[in-house]
Amino acid sequence: MNIRFTLALLIFFVQPIIAQNVIEYPVKVGEIPSQVLPKEAMYVSPVFKKGIVFLKDGTATNMMLNYNFLLDEMHFIGNNNDTLAIAEPTLIKYAVIDSMEFLFDKGYLTVLFTTGKYKLALRQQMIQLPDKTRSGYNIATGSSSITTYGFIGSRSQIYHLEVKKDVFFMQEKSYYLGAATGPFVKANKKGFYFLFEGKNISQFVKEHHVNFNKPEDLKALLQFCVE
Repeated sequence: MNIRFTLALLIFFVQPIIAQNVIEYPVKVGEIPSQVLPKEAMYVSPVFKKGIVFLKDGTATNMMLNYNFLLDEMHFIGNNNDTLAIAEPTLIKYAVIDSMEFLFDKGYLTVLFTTGKYKLALRQQMIQLPDKTRSGYNIATGSSSITTYGFIGSRSQIYHLEVKKDVFFMQEKSYYLGAATGPFVKANKKGFYFLFEGKNISQFVKEHHVNFNKPEDLKALLQFCVE
């Protein structure tokens, strides 16, 4: 009986918490999310990798890159081996890390599929669970492990602050589509109708039982729309 009770306690307190295939990452009172969350909860890759940033002015730069989706920042290793964020993402045409292509349109998007001039992309975020307080942060402590330069957006700013109470974070994925030059719109019925007004989208969705949360279904619908 004691063994069963002890096992139950261990299962209950194991971190992170996994419920219904959703992983919840706890951040305790006084902790800073950008410092304590594990790498898999912040970065698209467990390590920095060789990448290229292509700018809209036609220039390109080789860097050791990694995308931080907690802060929605593209990070690179600087000359002093410190971690920096690209200061002006609106100047980026696209960035490549291994086989992954990233665009910036009011936030970073990972390109999943390209057909014709249109792209299907993923917006990956780590967000605080909505049933927790949204104002549970103290003033900045100045002890962040990530050094940034230039403008720091609201997401980056708040996740460098201490939380006032225990909170939970989870990963959120949403899908977008648009031409390579943007703007990108949500990959839902409204978005498809906006970009492809003349296509019989409703019939395709009905016949193929399109699930707008499944990238494979969205790829098939986008392919239909550009044909």
